[in-house]
Amino acid sequence: MPWMETCPVEERVRFVDSVVREGWSVAAACRAFGVSRQTGHKWLSRYRELGLEGLYDLSRARHTQEHAVAEPVRRLVTEARQLHPTWGPKKLRPWLRRRHPALELPSLTTMATILRDADLVKPRRRGQRLKGPQGAGGGEDRPNGVWAVDFKGQFRLGNGSLCYPLTVSDVCSRYLLACRGLEGTSSPPVRRAFERLFRERGLPSGCVRITACPSPPAARAG
Repeated sequence: MPWMETCPVEERVRFVDSVVREGWSVAAACRAFGVSRQTGHKWLSRYRELGLEGLYDLSRARHTQEHAVAEPVRRLVTEARQLHPTWGPKKLRPWLRRRHPALELPSLTTMATILRDADLVKPRRRGQRLKGPQGAGGGEDRPNGVWAVDFKGQFRLGNGSLCYPLTVSDVCSRYLLACRGLEGTSSPPVRRAFERLFRERGLPSGCVRITACPSPPAARAG
């Protein structure tokens, strides 16, 4: 059954109907309508995504062309932003949808581009990175400058008890300095692990002061 016998759109509708409603397999429908499986799956995908409109020939125009959005729509977007200077596309789009239900609004990304082109959006300022031992830039660019410390999650041993692996690595070289299996995450075992590590490896060069871990408070009697 070649496509040229009837209107192409009608043939696509009949093809989709044979698969969706009549239960034909895609392979059988493709053989009956004389199309490849790739084409058959393409029409089914368009139908599931767009309905009957997806069976019409889609425009081959570039989606990124500068004037793809009509000027009146662009004007509505910019005017809405001027009325609500603190709103972004996520709030502006539903606000415009309620007031213009019949209008085809652009996507959130396109609306953001429209606002940026109209100089209605200021670029976000990146947070200033701290320098020195308190933040980034305090030695992570050289070996033994900064250490990274973390508990990599607990797991249960064969005897049923939990193990808490404490890992210490050099930020620059990624060298694993220590991996200790502890019974918990409280201060005493962690402090002992670090005291042992400091005796074996010394201190990181980015460290300017070491404050001793406070001892746990004594348990009250009774």
